[in-house]
Amino acid sequence: MPRKSDRTGLRSLFWRTDFVGVAMVVSGLFFLLINFDVIPVSDFVFPRVMGVLFILGGLIFVFFTGAGGGLSWFVIPAGVLFTTGVVALILGTNRFFSPQSAIIFSIGFGLTFFSVFMTRKNHWWALIPACTFFGLAGWTAQIIGIPALGYHPVFLVLSVGAAFLVIYLYSYQKMRMRWCLFTGSIIVIASFCYLVGILLAHWSILWPLLLILIGLLVPVGILFMERRSKRIE
Repeated sequence: MPRKSDRTGLRSLFWRTDFVGVAMVVSGLFFLLINFDVIPVSDFVFPRVMGVLFILGGLIFVFFTGAGGGLSWFVIPAGVLFTTGVVALILGTNRFFSPQSAIIFSIGFGLTFFSVFMTRKNHWWALIPACTFFGLAGWTAQIIGIPALGYHPVFLVLSVGAAFLVIYLYSYQKMRMRWCLFTGSIIVIASFCYLVGILLAHWSILWPLLLILIGLLVPVGILFMERRSKRIE
Protein backbone atom coordinates (compact mmCIF):
# COMPACT_ATOMS: atom_id res chain seq x y z
CA MET A 1 0.00 0.00 0.00
CA PRO A 2 1.56 3.34 -1.01
CA ARG A 3 2.28 5.85 1.69
CA LYS A 4 0.31 9.05 2.00
CA SER A 5 3.28 11.19 0.97
CA ASP A 6 3.70 9.07 -2.16
CA ARG A 7 0.02 9.48 -3.06
CA THR A 8 0.30 13.24 -2.53
CA GLY A 9 3.35 13.44 -4.78
CA LEU A 10 1.66 11.37 -7.49
CA ARG A 11 -1.52 13.47 -7.27
CA SER A 12 0.61 16.61 -7.62
CA LEU A 13 2.36 15.07 -10.63
CA PHE A 14 -0.97 14.12 -12.25
CA TRP A 15 -2.24 17.68 -11.83
CA ARG A 16 0.85 18.97 -13.56
CA THR A 17 0.46 16.34 -16.25
CA ASP A 18 -3.04 17.69 -16.94
CA PHE A 19 -1.49 21.08 -17.52
CA VAL A 20 1.07 19.51 -19.86
CA GLY A 21 -1.68 17.78 -21.84
CA VAL A 22 -3.68 20.97 -22.24
CA ALA A 23 -0.57 22.88 -23.29
CA MET A 24 0.33 20.26 -25.91
CA VAL A 25 -3.23 20.23 -27.32
CA VAL A 26 -3.31 24.03 -27.59
CA SER A 27 0.10 24.07 -29.28
CA GLY A 28 -0.94 21.37 -31.75
CA LEU A 29 -4.12 23.22 -32.67
CA PHE A 30 -2.16 26.41 -33.13
CA PHE A 31 0.26 24.77 -35.60
CA LEU A 32 -2.66 23.20 -37.48
CA LEU A 33 -4.25 26.63 -37.91
CA ILE A 34 -0.94 27.93 -39.24
CA ASN A 35 -0.59 25.02 -41.70
CA PHE A 36 -4.10 25.63 -43.08
CA ASP A 37 -3.39 29.39 -43.38
CA VAL A 38 -6.18 30.20 -40.95
CA ILE A 39 -3.69 32.28 -38.94
CA PRO A 40 -1.36 34.37 -41.15
CA VAL A 41 2.21 34.45 -39.89
CA SER A 42 4.69 37.15 -40.95
CA ASP A 43 8.48 37.20 -40.61
CA PHE A 44 8.10 39.29 -37.46
CA VAL A 45 5.30 37.30 -35.84
CA PHE A 46 6.67 33.78 -36.44
CA PRO A 47 9.85 34.16 -34.29
CA ARG A 48 7.73 35.63 -31.48
CA VAL A 49 5.31 32.74 -31.73
CA MET A 50 8.24 30.31 -31.52
CA GLY A 51 9.48 32.22 -28.49
CA VAL A 52 6.13 31.80 -26.77
CA LEU A 53 6.17 28.07 -27.53
CA PHE A 54 9.70 27.71 -26.14
CA ILE A 55 8.64 29.50 -22.97
CA LEU A 56 5.59 27.23 -22.76
CA GLY A 57 7.87 24.20 -23.07
CA GLY A 58 10.02 25.58 -20.25
CA LEU A 59 6.95 26.03 -18.06
CA ILE A 60 5.97 22.40 -18.75
CA PHE A 61 9.32 21.23 -17.38
CA VAL A 62 8.94 23.58 -14.41
CA PHE A 63 5.59 21.96 -13.57
CA PHE A 64 7.23 18.53 -13.69
CA THR A 65 9.89 19.61 -11.18
CA GLY A 66 7.16 20.17 -8.59
CA ALA A 67 6.80 16.41 -8.16
CA GLY A 68 10.21 16.33 -6.48
CA GLY A 69 12.69 13.47 -6.53
CA GLY A 70 14.61 12.96 -9.73
CA LEU A 71 12.19 15.20 -11.65
CA SER A 72 13.59 18.25 -9.88
CA TRP A 73 16.50 18.09 -12.34
CA PHE A 74 14.04 19.10 -15.06
CA VAL A 75 14.79 22.66 -14.01
CA ILE A 76 17.83 22.55 -16.34
CA PRO A 77 15.91 21.88 -19.60
CA ALA A 78 13.26 24.29 -18.32
CA GLY A 79 15.87 27.04 -18.03
CA VAL A 80 17.29 26.25 -21.47
CA LEU A 81 13.86 26.38 -23.16
CA PHE A 82 12.77 29.46 -21.24
CA THR A 83 15.99 31.32 -22.13
CA THR A 84 15.66 30.34 -25.79
CA GLY A 85 12.10 31.66 -25.78
CA VAL A 86 13.15 34.98 -24.27
CA VAL A 87 15.87 35.40 -26.92
CA ALA A 88 13.36 34.62 -29.70
CA LEU A 89 10.85 37.09 -28.27
CA ILE A 90 13.35 39.93 -27.88
CA LEU A 91 15.73 39.47 -30.82
CA GLY A 92 14.00 37.02 -33.16
CA THR A 93 15.33 33.75 -34.53
CA ASN A 94 17.65 35.40 -37.07
CA ARG A 95 19.87 36.85 -34.32
CA PHE A 96 20.47 33.71 -32.29
CA PHE A 97 24.23 33.97 -32.83
CA SER A 98 24.64 37.69 -32.14
CA PRO A 99 26.59 39.11 -29.16
CA GLN A 100 23.35 40.31 -27.59
CA SER A 101 21.84 36.83 -27.71
CA ALA A 102 25.06 35.42 -26.23
CA ILE A 103 24.64 37.73 -23.24
CA ILE A 104 20.99 36.72 -22.72
CA PHE A 105 21.78 33.02 -23.16
CA SER A 106 24.64 33.23 -20.65
CA ILE A 107 22.53 35.04 -18.06
CA GLY A 108 19.66 32.57 -18.53
CA PHE A 109 21.89 29.51 -18.21
CA GLY A 110 23.60 31.06 -15.19
CA LEU A 111 20.26 31.62 -13.49
CA THR A 112 19.31 28.03 -14.32
CA PHE A 113 22.29 26.55 -12.48
CA PHE A 114 21.85 29.08 -9.67
CA SER A 115 18.28 27.83 -9.23
CA VAL A 116 19.70 24.29 -8.97
CA PHE A 117 21.85 25.46 -6.07
CA MET A 118 19.02 27.38 -4.40
CA THR A 119 16.70 24.36 -4.50
CA ARG A 120 19.42 21.86 -3.47
CA LYS A 121 21.99 23.57 -1.25
CA ASN A 122 24.08 20.39 -1.04
CA HIS A 123 24.85 20.70 -4.77
CA TRP A 124 27.35 23.52 -4.28
CA TRP A 125 29.05 22.61 -7.55
CA ALA A 126 26.17 24.29 -9.44
CA LEU A 127 27.59 27.68 -8.41
CA ILE A 128 30.67 27.08 -10.59
CA PRO A 129 28.80 26.82 -13.94
CA ALA A 130 26.38 29.53 -12.77
CA CYS A 131 29.15 32.07 -12.14
CA THR A 132 30.98 30.89 -15.26
CA PHE A 133 27.95 31.71 -17.42
CA PHE A 134 27.60 35.08 -15.64
CA GLY A 135 31.27 35.67 -16.43
CA LEU A 136 30.68 34.80 -20.09
CA ALA A 137 27.91 37.41 -20.18
CA GLY A 138 30.22 39.99 -18.62
CA TRP A 139 33.02 39.02 -20.98
CA THR A 140 30.79 39.48 -24.03
CA ALA A 141 29.56 42.83 -22.72
CA GLN A 142 33.18 43.80 -22.08
CA ILE A 143 34.13 43.00 -25.69
CA ILE A 144 31.28 45.17 -26.94
CA GLY A 145 31.52 48.08 -24.51
CA ILE A 146 35.19 48.26 -23.41
CA PRO A 147 37.44 48.06 -26.49
CA ALA A 148 40.54 48.75 -24.38
CA LEU A 149 40.22 45.33 -22.71
CA GLY A 150 39.55 43.57 -26.01
CA TYR A 151 39.11 39.80 -25.83
CA HIS A 152 40.96 39.40 -22.52
CA PRO A 153 38.68 37.26 -20.27
CA VAL A 154 38.99 39.47 -17.20
CA PHE A 155 35.35 39.22 -16.12
CA LEU A 156 35.26 35.50 -16.84
CA VAL A 157 38.26 34.77 -14.60
CA LEU A 158 36.88 37.08 -11.90
CA SER A 159 33.50 35.30 -11.96
CA VAL A 160 35.09 31.85 -11.62
CA GLY A 161 37.04 33.06 -8.60
CA ALA A 162 33.90 34.60 -7.13
CA ALA A 163 32.16 31.24 -7.49
CA PHE A 164 34.63 29.56 -5.12
CA LEU A 165 34.31 32.41 -2.62
CA VAL A 166 30.50 32.14 -2.66
CA ILE A 167 30.77 28.37 -2.14
CA TYR A 168 32.91 29.00 0.93
CA LEU A 169 30.48 31.61 2.30
CA TYR A 170 27.47 29.29 1.88
CA SER A 171 29.21 26.22 3.30
CA TYR A 172 28.32 24.99 6.77
CA GLN A 173 31.69 23.37 7.40
CA LYS A 174 34.10 26.24 6.86
CA MET A 175 37.16 24.23 7.87
CA ARG A 176 36.58 21.54 5.24
CA MET A 177 35.86 24.11 2.52
CA ARG A 178 38.88 26.32 3.14
CA TRP A 179 40.30 25.17 -0.18
CA CYS A 180 37.49 27.12 -1.85
CA LEU A 181 38.55 30.25 0.02
CA PHE A 182 42.19 29.84 -1.04
CA THR A 183 41.34 28.94 -4.63
CA GLY A 184 38.85 31.78 -5.01
CA SER A 185 41.22 34.32 -3.45
CA ILE A 186 44.06 33.32 -5.78
CA ILE A 187 41.86 33.50 -8.88
CA VAL A 188 40.33 36.86 -7.89
CA ILE A 189 43.74 38.38 -7.14
CA ALA A 190 45.07 36.99 -10.42
CA SER A 191 42.15 38.55 -12.31
CA PHE A 192 42.82 41.97 -10.76
CA CYS A 193 46.53 41.67 -11.58
CA TYR A 194 45.51 40.68 -15.09
CA LEU A 195 43.33 43.79 -15.35
CA VAL A 196 46.06 46.07 -13.99
CA GLY A 197 48.56 44.61 -16.46
CA ILE A 198 46.22 45.27 -19.39
CA LEU A 199 45.57 48.85 -18.26
CA LEU A 200 49.27 49.50 -17.76
CA ALA A 201 50.00 48.21 -21.24
CA HIS A 202 47.41 50.58 -22.76
CA TRP A 203 47.99 53.69 -20.69
CA SER A 204 51.64 54.38 -20.01
CA ILE A 205 50.70 57.23 -17.64
CA LEU A 206 49.70 54.62 -15.06
CA TRP A 207 53.29 53.49 -14.58
CA PRO A 208 54.51 56.76 -12.98
CA LEU A 209 51.26 57.07 -11.02
CA LEU A 210 51.78 53.56 -9.66
CA LEU A 211 55.36 54.40 -8.69
CA ILE A 212 54.20 57.57 -6.92
CA LEU A 213 51.55 55.62 -5.04
CA ILE A 214 54.03 52.99 -3.90
CA GLY A 215 56.49 55.72 -2.93
CA LEU A 216 53.85 57.36 -0.73
CA LEU A 217 52.78 54.09 0.87
CA VAL A 218 56.29 53.08 1.91
CA PRO A 219 56.93 55.95 4.41
CA VAL A 220 53.35 55.72 5.66
CA GLY A 221 53.87 52.03 6.35
CA ILE A 222 57.17 52.69 8.12
CA LEU A 223 55.59 55.35 10.34
CA PHE A 224 52.71 53.03 11.17
CA MET A 225 55.09 50.22 12.16
CA GLU A 226 57.18 52.57 14.32
CA ARG A 227 54.13 53.86 16.21
CA ARG A 228 52.86 50.34 16.72
CA SER A 229 56.21 49.20 18.12
CA LYS A 230 56.28 52.17 20.54
CA ARG A 231 52.80 51.29 21.83
CA ILE A 232 53.86 47.70 22.43
CA GLU A 233 56.95 48.88 24.40
